[in-house]
Amino acid sequence: MISLEEKVNKLPQSPGVYLFKDRKGVVIYIGKASNLRNRVNSYFHRAEQKDLKTLTMLEKVNDIEVIITNTEKEAFILENNLIKEYRPRYNVKLRDDKNYPCLKLSIEEEFPTLSIVRRIQKDDSIYYGPYPSATSLKETLRLIRKIFPIRTCRNLKFSNSLRPCINYEMGRCLGPCCGLVDSAKYRDIVNQLRMFLEGKNKDLLEGLRNRMEEEAEKLNFELAAKIRDRIQHIEKVIEKQKVVSQDFVDEDVIGYHSRDHTIIVYSLFIRAGKILGGKGFSIPSAGLPEDEVIHSFINQYYREGKFIPEHILIPIEIPEQRLLEDHLTELSGKKVHIYVPLKGDKKRLIEMACENAEKYLPYSVTDEKDKEQLLELLREKLFLNRVPRMIEAFDISNLQGGFAVGSMVRFEDGEPAKDKYRHFKIKTVEGADDYAMMYEVLFRRYQRALEEHSLPDLILLDGGRGQLNVASEVLKELNIKEVDVISLAKERSLSNYRHRYIEKSGEKIFHPNYKEPFNFPKNSPIILFLDRIRDEAHRFAITYHKKIRKKETIKSELEDIPGIGKIRRNALLKFFGSIEKIREASEEDLISAPKMNKELAKKVYQFFHRS
Repeated sequence: MISLEEKVNKLPQSPGVYLFKDRKGVVIYIGKASNLRNRVNSYFHRAEQKDLKTLTMLEKVNDIEVIITNTEKEAFILENNLIKEYRPRYNVKLRDDKNYPCLKLSIEEEFPTLSIVRRIQKDDSIYYGPYPSATSLKETLRLIRKIFPIRTCRNLKFSNSLRPCINYEMGRCLGPCCGLVDSAKYRDIVNQLRMFLEGKNKDLLEGLRNRMEEEAEKLNFELAAKIRDRIQHIEKVIEKQKVVSQDFVDEDVIGYHSRDHTIIVYSLFIRAGKILGGKGFSIPSAGLPEDEVIHSFINQYYREGKFIPEHILIPIEIPEQRLLEDHLTELSGKKVHIYVPLKGDKKRLIEMACENAEKYLPYSVTDEKDKEQLLELLREKLFLNRVPRMIEAFDISNLQGGFAVGSMVRFEDGEPAKDKYRHFKIKTVEGADDYAMMYEVLFRRYQRALEEHSLPDLILLDGGRGQLNVASEVLKELNIKEVDVISLAKERSLSNYRHRYIEKSGEKIFHPNYKEPFNFPKNSPIILFLDRIRDEAHRFAITYHKKIRKKETIKSELEDIPGIGKIRRNALLKFFGSIEKIREASEEDLISAPKMNKELAKKVYQFFHRS
């Protein structure tokens, strides 16, 4: 059977999409590349420099599938479609994808009207929004109809109307359905409405005042009074609206804030220079780089049928920014710009969006009373023997069985006790056997805990029924009966489509005494709390794994140099600080290091500078 390394080396040097799969054939990550071989190869070289999320993913990669495309743009579109289809675990998934309401002005009609819609059509109408609150939008529409007498009826041809509706009698419609106004006069009102919606209030008011004076000079005092009332209504509305941008273009301002392995992305909606509102999104980060999160958010949030503004302001540069701009421009039908403001009002808007993101962060236990109630809730809902004041969580980290380590974190009274964290080097297991590795770690930990009389109230594992059975077997062998154990796993279901597994967004909690897992809402305090503990165990394991990999990589590289034993390796690393500094050193620099002479310095220099 061809190995993963051989498969990577045989990948084509073409643009396309790559799919990483685990042992069960489940797609866990999808990416795109202009050169598939180089991109995929980059994951498996210098892995010690990768972020936590990437290392976690690489541990589980067992197979790679690629789809070749003609261009990078085609790969971009295919990647987006495949992510929506497979919803891989290690890609950013935006769960809140509903369309917010917009105002639609049907200027393609002879007598345009204004209506609320949730989907943008590729037609000749003009769309304004989106508005984060449907209630506030309806109130805005009622206000507009008081100021601008445009029709509300849906009868486009007005063929059956014999008399105007009540809105005409109230002065809120000009009666186009009965031919009481010509299209030119009606269009004048529509143009005023457009100026109002687009923030051109100065020009609008100036034009209305001129019209009012003209009608007064012609002794048309009734019409002049109506124009005066319209001016007053508009001025009242303007007073309540704060202008935050002087270029009056439609903008979305995106900010973010990260904490406890969660990234909050918050988008402010700026329309015609004024803030309409905003919306926050909570995204589990698992070590994801912020630029990747923001790129994925923009790519998933703005889609066909959704309002796409002319400008999207972001706090940091993101990968493939130009390609993303081109994609959004194609969806929108007009030029879309993504940029990072560095100063002025735009920079302050970014800061405002980031501040909103920080305040949007979901449930967090801060009050002592809240912590106590949460721990009591855990005991009650999970049928535990005791209130879990001391919780120990475990995780295993390895790369296809190599550099395998385990981690244990402890939470006391709802908070991390970092001085009690422990690392474990796997000593008895060869190959990628997570169950055997977990058995070794748990047995070592609780054999010692019995001697030290430091057993926890609850053991938390990352995984399903299999990991739970391993823990139960360890406790049985050690005759430990008073400690509860549970495991936390992502919910999966088997789809009838192609008979493949589809990962759902929920969590399941397994208990050894109950056949069926416990299910709680994803925003439940119990799930959020256990998620936090599990993520901390995972972070701690990955950090140690990364450290071991780096240390072993450096050690193995220096071991290849004749005459450089353990003492000299340690002396070189201590003197220069890193393998990179040793590689960059001249022969004279190497001679000056402790335990070194001219002959050895020459060997080290030639080793790193051989052609």
